[in-house]
This record gives sequence, structure tokens and C-alpha cells, in this order.
Amino acid sequence: MSKMRRQGIAVKLGLLLAAVGVLAAGLTGFYAYEASRDMLVNAAKEELLTSTRVLARRISVNREEISRHLQVLSSHPAAVEALLKPGDSVAAEQMATLFSQFMGANPAYFQLRLVSASDYGLERVRVDRRGSALVRVQGQDLQEKGHYDYVADTLQLAAGETYMSRISINHELSANAGQDQPTLQLAMPVRAAAAQAAGATSTALGLVVVNVDLQGVFALLKADLPSSYQVFLANAEGDILIHPDARKTFGFDRGQRQLIQDDMPPNLDLVQGKRNQVVFEASDKAYAQTPIVAAFIAQDIKVRANESRMVLGLGEPLDDVLGRTRELALATLQIVAALCLLCLLLAFGLARLFTRPINAVSDAAQRFAQGLPAGPLPLNRKDEIGSLARNFAQMQEQIKAQMAELLGKQEALEHLAQHDMLTGLPNRRLLEDRLDAACAHAKRHGGGVCVLFIDLDRFKQLNDRFGHDAGDAVLKIVAERLQGMMREVDTVARLGGDEFVVLLDAQTSMAHVAAIAEKLLNGLTAPIAYEGHQLQLGASIGIGRYPQDGLTRAEIMAKADKAMYEAKAVGQGGVRFYSDIQA
Repeated sequence: MSKMRRQGIAVKLGLLLAAVGVLAAGLTGFYAYEASRDMLVNAAKEELLTSTRVLARRISVNREEISRHLQVLSSHPAAVEALLKPGDSVAAEQMATLFSQFMGANPAYFQLRLVSASDYGLERVRVDRRGSALVRVQGQDLQEKGHYDYVADTLQLAAGETYMSRISINHELSANAGQDQPTLQLAMPVRAAAAQAAGATSTALGLVVVNVDLQGVFALLKADLPSSYQVFLANAEGDILIHPDARKTFGFDRGQRQLIQDDMPPNLDLVQGKRNQVVFEASDKAYAQTPIVAAFIAQDIKVRANESRMVLGLGEPLDDVLGRTRELALATLQIVAALCLLCLLLAFGLARLFTRPINAVSDAAQRFAQGLPAGPLPLNRKDEIGSLARNFAQMQEQIKAQMAELLGKQEALEHLAQHDMLTGLPNRRLLEDRLDAACAHAKRHGGGVCVLFIDLDRFKQLNDRFGHDAGDAVLKIVAERLQGMMREVDTVARLGGDEFVVLLDAQTSMAHVAAIAEKLLNGLTAPIAYEGHQLQLGASIGIGRYPQDGLTRAEIMAKADKAMYEAKAVGQGGVRFYSDIQA
């Protein structure tokens, strides 16, 4: 009877211990899965937010590049001649050629036009994109555009100012590839060259306007993002302009407004200006057709525009984010199943022996779920508990490896946001950060800062003759030469095009700086071998210093830029200190 009683106690104790073991295994699996899920979702949110910021910066850079194109076209003498002398076919032909070249280099441009301020806004020169061909529109096909708001608004701007329209569906009656397509118009007034040079305000002769393919621009920008990412764009009121579901875009054009704050309520604070960024997880289908993790930012528009800000966002399907946890979940399930079987077979008589290692694994899982070190595990055991501990340790390593991979991607995105894609040099953003830091250090501790603004000579002729591939190869070689001639502590940056800037790490005398500039000139004038040709370049260097030429980063950069143009005006291959200009 006592034996049966002891057997009953053993069975009950065994079942109790087995139940405890099953519970511990379940908690281990649950905490491990929840911890890995939370970490992956949080990492995805950070990665999406970083990617959204990078995308916003690239959009701003793209808009600035369009403004520079308009600046070149609106300030060209042929534009003034074509507007002052409507019958001047030579000037009109020159502008048409320039338009074709710019549109050929920029597939996102639907149309380029030179519009007169007189004759009811008559188009003087127009080049359209029709399919893959560029077509110049002439004669009776040229239209009057004076009744459009963008014409009147642009004519009120000063020389060099850019007008940007609202993003909308293009309903202008002109046969081009942008008809009835999402379009953004940017324009710049054309003023007499003498008035522009003197900085005076005069009546605008006309304007240069470009129609930009919105979908094409975002297709190019999205090409560098993971294929699973979804892009969202809305205007200041929240009207959806870009969305994975095309039926929700440009609803106001059909009399049915589709708002991003209705589609995704967390964006309401962005539209109302209460916040500049939101990151959220939509685990149900309340916000989208499929659950997503999303990051949105509000970006102010810093040009003369009918839009005050834009709402930009990126999303990733939640299934793609959590797909990386499926193998971990399966491994956890296998571990739990093995542990349950182990407890049922060995709990009787061995319950106390197994309690300690199982608790150790459970404690490690709980600490890991809380973000603390897992602590010691019974890895050296040769039984199933040891296997569980090793599998759990392996699962930890897998999660750490995935987190390291996500961190690496985030660091790569940060590097992309601060470096030039072609040459690998620091870009304008990183240069400005370092220059601000150098000025602040000099202000606190004394000393000075020196900036060398470098502009290549004859680069445009080289680019026109040998093509953009040759130009890109030359820019890479120039970047390598500049880095090779400077110390590691100095900063060599590319602002864009053929413009480079060198930031010296410490204050030096004018004679030493002049010697450095001459060294750079000699290095840049050395011939460059390209496909059997010996390419000859030069450079003009302007030098700005702190505190002699300015007390802020903007002042020093502006003075160095002005000194460079003075050096270029005197003759190519020169060096000029800004202080020499003022002397």
C-alpha cells in the first residue's frame, strides 16, 4: 500500500515537475520570440526613419539641382535675346538646343519652355518629350500661357529665385509625355543680363519653366531602397500624391479627396504641424491593406512654392519584418517540444536534478527578453537540458547577428547620407558639420579655420567632348589626387559637379596656405590618362579664413566661393584669398 502510495506521489511529483518543465519551456520560447520580434520591429522602425530622412535629403538635392539647371538656362544670353527679339531664330535655336541637352540628360523632364512676359505669355521656345523622342514645338503650335498662375507668380520673383507649383495632374493643352500625368512645375524668371549683374530689380522679360515627371523622379529615388519598401507622399493638407494603391492618389483631381491622415491616423499630427516625424506599427488592417511598419516625416519647402511642406513616408510590410523570426520561432518550438518530452520521460526520480538547470535557462530567457545579459547557461551538459541551453545560446547569437546586420545597414545609410556617391568624399552636409565644429573650436580656444574652394577648369569642355562617363572617371581621379595631397586630418569634400572644398585641420600662415594651394594646382594640372587620351585640366582656388573673412560657416564658404570666382575671372589656374580682394 505504501509502495503504491509512493508510486502515486512519484507520479504526482513527476507530473508536477513535468508541468513545471513544460511551463518553463513555454515561457522560454515565449520570451525569446517576443524579445526577437520587438527588437526586429524596433530596428525596422529605426531603419525606416533613417531611410526616410535620406530620401527626403535626396529629394531636396534633386530640387536644388533643378534650380541650378533653371539658373543656367534663365541666365543664358540666348534666353534674353529670344525674348527681346522674338524674330531672332539664332537665339531661339540656341535655347532649343540647350533645352534638348538638359532633357536628354534628365529623363524626368517632360517639357522645357521659354515663355514671354508679353503677348499673353506666348511660348517662344518649347521642347516636348514624346515617348523616347524629344520634339521642338514651333510656329502656330506655340501656345499662350499668360492665364496660368505659375506664369504670373514666377514673373514676380527676383532673378535666381525658383518658383515651384503644387503637385497635380497636368491638364495643360499641350501634346507631350506629361499630359494627364502627375507633374511638378518649377520656373525661374528671365531678366536682362545687365540688371542681373548689378543685382537690380527690373521687369522680367519672361520665364523658363520645366515640367517634371513626379513618378519618374520617385522611381529613380526608390531604386536604391529595398524592393519591399513602400513610398508615400502627401501635400501640406494631407492629400495623397504617391501611394502603393494608385486609386488613392490625386483624389482632389476627381473631386474625391483622399487624405493621408484618414488612411493612416498617426499622420494627423504631421499635417497639423504638431510633430515633424511619426513612426508606428499597424499590426491590423486599420491603416493599410496589409499590416506595415511605417515612418513619416514632414519636410518644409524652402523655395517660393504653392506648397508649404510635404509629408514623406516609407513603409515595410510587417510580414517581411517578422519573416526573419520564423526560423527562430520554429527552433524555439522544437526546443519546447523536446523539453516537454524530456520532462515526461525523466521527471520521475530526477525532478530535483532538473529543476536547477531548467530554471537557469528560464532565467536567462527572461533576462534576455529584458535586454540584460543572459547569464551562465549549462552548456556543458550532455543531456537534453544542455541541448536546450546550446540551442538557446545559438538563438541568442542568431538574434545578435541579425541585429548587427541591421546596424550595419543603418550605418551604411548614414554613410550614404554624408558622402558623395560618385567619389566617396564627404558631401556638403558632412563638410558643413565639420566646418561648424572647427569654427566653434576656434572661437573657444583661439586659432583659425581655412577653407579652399576649388573649381575645375575646362571640365565642361571635357564632359561635352568625351561624355559623362569620362567626366565621372576624371572626378574620381581628381578626388583621389586631392586626398593623396592632403593629410588625413584635413577634410576633402565634393559639393557637386566639379566643385571641391578642402578644410584644413589647423590654422596656418597665408604663405603656408598659398603653398598648399599651389601644390593642389600642380597636382590637378597633371595630365589624366583616359582611353588613350591625355586629358588636361586645371583649377581655380578661392580661400576664405576664420576669423579674418567671417565668423560663421556660411560667411566663410561664401567668401571662399567669391574668391574662387575672382581667381577664375583673372585667369584659369589661379589662387585668390578673399582678404586680397578686399585689400
